[in-house]
Order: sequence, then C-alpha cells, then structure tokens
Amino acid sequence: MADVVRKRRWVPFLLGLSLALNLAVVAAVAGAGMRHHRADDRKPHSRNAGAAYIRALPREARQNLRETLRERRGENGRDVTEMVNLLRQKPFDAAAAAQVFDAQRVHGLAQLEAASAAWLKEVTAMDENERGAYADRLQELSEKRRSRHKGTVRYKN
Repeated sequence: MADVVRKRRWVPFLLGLSLALNLAVVAAVAGAGMRHHRADDRKPHSRNAGAAYIRALPREARQNLRETLRERRGENGRDVTEMVNLLRQKPFDAAAAAQVFDAQRVHGLAQLEAASAAWLKEVTAMDENERGAYADRLQELSEKRRSRHKGTVRYKN
C-alpha cells in the first residue's frame, strides 16, 4: 500500500462555488436582456396606466389618495388565501374558484372607482394655478415616458 490517494475535500466545494457563480452570471445577463426587450405583441402593464396621474399630484394630495385607498384595501388578501386553498383541493372546484375570482374582480373595480373618485376630489380642490402646474407635471411625465420608449413598439395593431 505504497500509494494512497488522498481526497481533497476543498475541490468539490470549489467546483460547486464556481458553478453557482456561473449560473448567477448567466441569470443576470438573461434577466437584463429580458427586461430591456419588448416583443411587438407584449402589452405594457395596465397597472402603470394611471400611475402618471398620481405621480404628478403634489405630495400631500398623493398621501391623501394613498390613505383613502389603504383604508379600502382589506379583503383582497383573504380572497388570495381562499384561492390558494381552492387550488390545492382535490378534486378542484372550478365553480368556487370562479366565485373567488369574480369577487376579486369586483373588489378591484371598486378600488379603481375609489381611486378615480379620490383623484377627482383632489383635482377639483385645486385652484386654477395648481391645476395648471399639475397639468405641466403630468405632461412632463408623459413626455419622459414616451422618450424612454422611443423606437419601441408598445402596441400591436
């Protein structure tokens, strides 16, 4: 037994670390590529449709709007929990899932209506000069958004 091969314990650890780093680099590059690439048939996020209207508001008006919406938020979390439970049920109850989904839709529409009413209340309370300044900020935000996406097809006709 002259030649006993000693196993180096650090080699598998080093190989695992190298693999993890390579995967992290590949994931970062792929994520960056996907983030900046928009296919012609991808639609913009509808969640951002009214964001400019809110961002252009003065700080105090934005805070008032957020408080109003925060007070109404409540039940959506329970609906998601209920949906998760339904999805795990065996057998799956499609009718119950549809009811939960409808309740979420109704809640979302109510939130949108509340946001619209709160926004209108804030804008109505503005005097002529404040509304003009708000319109200027809104236009500036819109132009910044357009210039960021210049040359990018946002909607497929």
